[in-house]
Amino acid sequence: MKLSFIVAVTLIFAGAFLHWLSSLNHSVFLFINSLFPNANFWKAITTLGDGAFAGCIFYLIFRKQTDLLAKGLIGAMLGLAASEGLKRLFAIPRPEHSSDFESSFHLLTESMAATNYSMPSGHIVTAFLLGTFLLRYLRLNVFGQLVLVALMATIAVSRIALGVHWPADVFVGAGLGILIAVMCGRLPIVVCSQRCIVTTHILYFPFALYAVYKYIVMVIVA
Repeated sequence: MKLSFIVAVTLIFAGAFLHWLSSLNHSVFLFINSLFPNANFWKAITTLGDGAFAGCIFYLIFRKQTDLLAKGLIGAMLGLAASEGLKRLFAIPRPEHSSDFESSFHLLTESMAATNYSMPSGHIVTAFLLGTFLLRYLRLNVFGQLVLVALMATIAVSRIALGVHWPADVFVGAGLGILIAVMCGRLPIVVCSQRCIVTTHILYFPFALYAVYKYIVMVIVA
């Protein structure tokens, strides 16, 4: 628990430092963005950090542990609030809209509105929130833990590879995700009544509905 907190705070400070040292932030971005510009690969990886997809994964894994489902819902709400709130507070433009960044790079996904700000990465908040819960509550051996951490890191890289986030955004998002998961994991939540149990499960349906709409209906329509 203490280690998770230290890692979270370290990542947040690392992100803040990178943002302050913009030349390094830009250089790291260009290096990672140029390594493997394959749109299909990175879009598939980054989907794992999508809120709807992550919510479905969380529910499928912990569906028999209602207390954890409740903590996951609180974590999802806090993650969304932190991500959107900080984006509006800092109003840091994404690489494609940054006036002080004129280097060419690979934008491997659809262009986003200038008001869709960059810091922190919402996908990474979600991915590290989910990953931290999995690391804590799944009985993984060392190899499984390493694979999960590697996957979380790959999702983080995907946001830079797609050209939609700065490294600083990714670091801060990762730190926030871990921090929120640690906080929610410590909540003394016990879901006892049948009504609360049913309600907790029902509240996960929007994740599934949005995932079906976004990844099936929209694909068919397109």
